[in-house]
Amino acid sequence: MGNAMGQLNIRIDDGLKEAFIKKAREHNASATELLVEYMKQYLATPYKNESQKIEELEKRLVKVEQVLGELAA
Repeated sequence: MGNAMGQLNIRIDDGLKEAFIKKAREHNASATELLVEYMKQYLATPYKNESQKIEELEKRLVKVEQVLGELAA
């Protein structure tokens, strides 16, 4: 396969497109470079459904409550 390149065509609002391209240029990047980087980050981030997010937050809340309890003692 090598470095075969594909193309992705999307439809977006003209204003959003122009603002994105302008901001990319201000940061010496192309819109393509940024979108590819965003896609890589998105793919590297594990998906969490709502119940997983709630469970994670509940665990964090328990830890916070433990720390607060220790501080109050």
